[in-house]
Amino acid sequence: MEDSKSSVAEATLEENLERYRQLFLRAEKSVDYWVAGPITEFSEDIWRLMEEQKVSRAELARRLGTSRAYVTKLLGGNANFTLHTMTKVAMALGAAVHVHVTDKDAVTRWRDKPSSREDLTGRSPEVKPRSGKKARKPA
Repeated sequence: MEDSKSSVAEATLEENLERYRQLFLRAEKSVDYWVAGPITEFSEDIWRLMEEQKVSRAELARRLGTSRAYVTKLLGGNANFTLHTMTKVAMALGAAVHVHVTDKDAVTRWRDKPSSREDLTGRSPEVKPRSGKKARKPA
């Protein structure tokens, strides 16, 4: 009797797992499914920057020229994110938005690296002289 209960439970579990798999397969065909990930990542990055810089929602709202309620909506991922909005929010925190498109099954890992000290013309800045020596450009 216990074996039959066990096999019924296993069958029910398998059916539920299959329904769950099918649900995900259907969801993956939806644009909303693929939009949710980047929105969450953007919101988490903004939260992180705010914490690192000790910027409150009120201060971010002031920098953006908007209300604290709107900032709360943005941070909750409930706003209509355009690249313009995302860039404006990032700039208010001294950051930039980077967009990356790849195969949908790829795993992307971002690693922030300090920029080179080259200016926009591609030239390296002059090295400051030590002990009164003339400035020189790095080799």
